[in-house]
Amino acid sequence: MDLIRIALLRSLATLGRGKILWEMFWPLLAAGLVWIVALVLAWAPLTTWLAGWFNASPDGAQAGMLAMAGFFALKVLLVLGVLPLMYVTMLVIVGIWVMPRVVALVGREEYADLELRHGGNFARSLWNTLSASGLFLLGFLVSMIFWWIPGAALVLPWLLTAWLNKRTFTYDCLMEHADAEELQALEAREGGTFFWLGAIGAALAYVPLLNLFAPAITGVLFVHAGLEALRRLRLERGAWIVEADVATSHSAYHRLPKEKP
Repeated sequence: MDLIRIALLRSLATLGRGKILWEMFWPLLAAGLVWIVALVLAWAPLTTWLAGWFNASPDGAQAGMLAMAGFFALKVLLVLGVLPLMYVTMLVIVGIWVMPRVVALVGREEYADLELRHGGNFARSLWNTLSASGLFLLGFLVSMIFWWIPGAALVLPWLLTAWLNKRTFTYDCLMEHADAEELQALEAREGGTFFWLGAIGAALAYVPLLNLFAPAITGVLFVHAGLEALRRLRLERGAWIVEADVATSHSAYHRLPKEKP
């Protein structure tokens, strides 16, 4: 939990920077534009199809009222269904375009002692993000079966979003600095911490206004948590660190002595 506390405190400072603020806003604008246009284009055909389906229901006043209520409920579900799609769209934008810039900026200014080992790559990041998003949407649809259970409509999407955040951002925040072995080691070592960090990000989706920027804020949290976890791992192993001269952009590599037993 100490790693989560550090990530939260450092992220507050990071989110106050002008460059980072822009990275929070533009994914929202892009995702909103995509789904507003999609909803406008699809609304008339879908509602016409639904109206035709309900008009084919049995005659009678009671049946007609039930058809109208069902038609209204499906329209509401149609609008609500756009919300997880918007979240996934913002997360994909953040994961593919925003995270590399945030990792570079934060890594250069606050984690300059970490050597870049490039254990990941863009193709793997893209596949990881898209596959996780697909599984999330499938899980979201399946979870709707259980929404009749009190509280399930809140808890199940929250847990699914926590998993999605962990699966996507853990790789993206570490792929430039960690090598392949370190990526696996940190996933095994800090998997629980990363899940709860993802759960914090998922909870932001329930907070008005903050929910508009939840994927971007969550990404910043993972950058600090991931790079700090990597720093601790290398210190424990007595690995190479970098002494960076920010003014001259020169770096010197030194091996840390291992602690004596």
